[in-house]
Amino acid sequence: MDRSLEDSSGFKTSSVWHRQLESTSSVDDVLATVRDYLASLTPRDLSHLPETHRPMRIKGDDDIEYWTFKLSQHTSADHEAWVDVELMQEIFNHFLHASVRLTQIHKALAAAEDPQPH
Repeated sequence: MDRSLEDSSGFKTSSVWHRQLESTSSVDDVLATVRDYLASLTPRDLSHLPETHRPMRIKGDDDIEYWTFKLSQHTSADHEAWVDVELMQEIFNHFLHASVRLTQIHKALAAAEDPQPH
């Protein structure tokens, strides 16, 4: 069994960014991790993505969902020769992982707020 895969999400966690996402415990932590990840991408990296698929500002968790959806909609038929398909997939995977983590956090918060009958 490949130990670079975590049982909780199935995401490769060999990358520091994925490990950081797994260790987040709040929405703000997830947003900060995604912002830091995006800040690590150089202008040259971003120039290899279509302009409409260059995530820039992340203000809230709805932006994570927006970019997860937007990046998932770019098909291989849409790729031009200059598009870095691997980079786009990597960025999509980070947004997808962040989206899953946000869902887990929201579910835990809802469960904590919902008093169970005795």
